[in-house]
Amino acid sequence: MTDGMIGLVQPVADDVRNPLYEYTSDSTAQSTFPAVWTRSYFYPFVSVFSPFSYSVLGEISRRAWFHYYTRLGADISFAPKKLLRNVDGRPYLDLKWLCEQDVSFAGIAPPVVRLNGSTVSICAWEKPGLVAGIRFGRNQKKLATLLANLSAEMPAITTRIRNWYRKVQAMRWTQAEILQIMEEIERFGTESLMAYFAARHNLERAYNQLAGMLPGEATQRLNLINNTLSDLDGQAELVLTDQILALAHMAATDKGLMAWLDNSPGPDWLESVPQGSFADGLTHLLADFGHWATGVGEMENPSWTEEPELILSAILACARSQVAKPKRIPSTAARQQLLDAVDGKERKQAEQLLDILGTLTILQSQALNAFAYLLAGARTWALAAGSEASSDGRLLDKQDVFLFELEEIKQMMTGEWNITSTDDIRQRAEKRRNSYADWRSRRAPAAFFGETPAWTAQPGLPSVVGQITGPLRPQKQLQPVLCQDAVIGARRVDSSWAPTLPVAGGFVAAAGSPLDPIIAAARIWHVPTVVGLGSAYDELVDGAQTIVDGASGTVEQ
Repeated sequence: MTDGMIGLVQPVADDVRNPLYEYTSDSTAQSTFPAVWTRSYFYPFVSVFSPFSYSVLGEISRRAWFHYYTRLGADISFAPKKLLRNVDGRPYLDLKWLCEQDVSFAGIAPPVVRLNGSTVSICAWEKPGLVAGIRFGRNQKKLATLLANLSAEMPAITTRIRNWYRKVQAMRWTQAEILQIMEEIERFGTESLMAYFAARHNLERAYNQLAGMLPGEATQRLNLINNTLSDLDGQAELVLTDQILALAHMAATDKGLMAWLDNSPGPDWLESVPQGSFADGLTHLLADFGHWATGVGEMENPSWTEEPELILSAILACARSQVAKPKRIPSTAARQQLLDAVDGKERKQAEQLLDILGTLTILQSQALNAFAYLLAGARTWALAAGSEASSDGRLLDKQDVFLFELEEIKQMMTGEWNITSTDDIRQRAEKRRNSYADWRSRRAPAAFFGETPAWTAQPGLPSVVGQITGPLRPQKQLQPVLCQDAVIGARRVDSSWAPTLPVAGGFVAAAGSPLDPIIAAARIWHVPTVVGLGSAYDELVDGAQTIVDGASGTVEQ
């Protein structure tokens, strides 16, 4: 991997367009901006965050990026408070700041980004001379070593955050315990989120560079890369679907189990499930994935341990359809096809980039799974804090706690916002409840160039090849028993959609990237997928027959 990471110093030829980094806006063209804000690093998360969820993610994100660069050995004293920008509950990351760190530490060229057809200079960069090149080469080796180490460290990282989560679940929630966990949330979440950002940051860079090496039009180049990622293993989403299939096969031959699943047992499933291998397997699945929630990152949503209906529905749907494990399509032929398309002088580097893409795709999935323990634990703590604040009337309902930022909840728990502040607290909750509802009804830009909002230039990114025709089911109907051979559509596709992979006909989304973990898993399941539809998604009609062509990136009704 070391030589491959050294290769990342070379810039992408700016005459080769990549639709992942092509934007349009209504503003006049500029070549430089004080900041470039991107949503792409947060595509594997829910589209809109509540105030609590955003504040937790924002604070831990700053810590995670600082941890990333300090582990590399970069000379950095802090991550700026404005590293993230909140627009209607949507996080945007300052790509310019990240690129400046990469340039100063390792001489890594920033990605080629275009706005209205013109190249935007994210930050200053020039090809290093001999002396600087030697220093940058050493630092790029440090980067390669860190990424390799993170992959090896993920089991231990996951164990540490899982143990913290289990400690949180066992709390009786005395005042002392609420204050204790309050101080641990940001610290315990940093390690796993840093691993995710490290994977995503370098994954996007490798993908962008590889696309720049390939000839042909943009869709063809993306398909060449995507098809080489068709047989990855080790992703959390695939471990989940394997367990769902195993339980479905047990249930399919047992009338009692099928009747039990048909009755939608709900949160009290443990009291009514027929005992035996199926019950043991379901317990094991929820021990492994019960910390996940529908809508990754939104802590207002209950975990699957609290509400396992999605998992139970997936088992039932797979049992009814007798779904078999998908046949893996070896990537050997696709890989060779890509290498044959690359200029001979760049072939070795292209091979290294392909290896990086595979490794980091798995790492980001595993890191997000680990971070989900932090999210589930923080949700449990927030509800305990909400119960405390609602016991004396400061909050009308403990669920209102998610309308407040982490620091505000700390003020409630330490007495700074006491009973005398009740009117202020309630008024703030009502105002934010209305704002939160309004945010979710809006369509947000894909990026900001300074203060200029920008949208993806291409309506539809090819993500998983294949074609499917079926009725469009909106995200609010995200139940596998309703998704058999249907096209599932949403603003954003995230890993909590994994239970639908065995039965879904296709995925479409307004936003997203071919690099997202759920997309990588969809390739294994051969689920045609198009993301990044932008405003074209709003024109789709629920229930209408929908044609998804994952190779061309088109969706028609």
